[in-house]
Amino acid sequence: MDKNIEFLAYYDLDKEQKHGFSSKDIPPNERTLIVKEQIIPGAFGYPDMYIRHMKLRYKNRDYPIICMTDYELDVAKRVEIIAGAVQFLQESGV
Repeated sequence: MDKNIEFLAYYDLDKEQKHGFSSKDIPPNERTLIVKEQIIPGAFGYPDMYIRHMKLRYKNRDYPIICMTDYELDVAKRVEIIAGAVQFLQESGV
């Protein structure tokens, strides 16, 4: 099944118990909000949230990856995320 995946979201948020990849089959448009790269200060007992952007080239297409984590990404974690994104796309039938 061919999907119209335009971007991936990666989550690793311990307090919210949200981990892994997700995507929307709808392409972004003027009503789509993609949060800029930043650190959002924690509040109400939640840790800081790190928003980082990465890119993946897969089957001659570019896929932005928006990462939301409660820690800063090091090089090893970035490589792990890219490998996971490739696996996610393969399993999605892209």
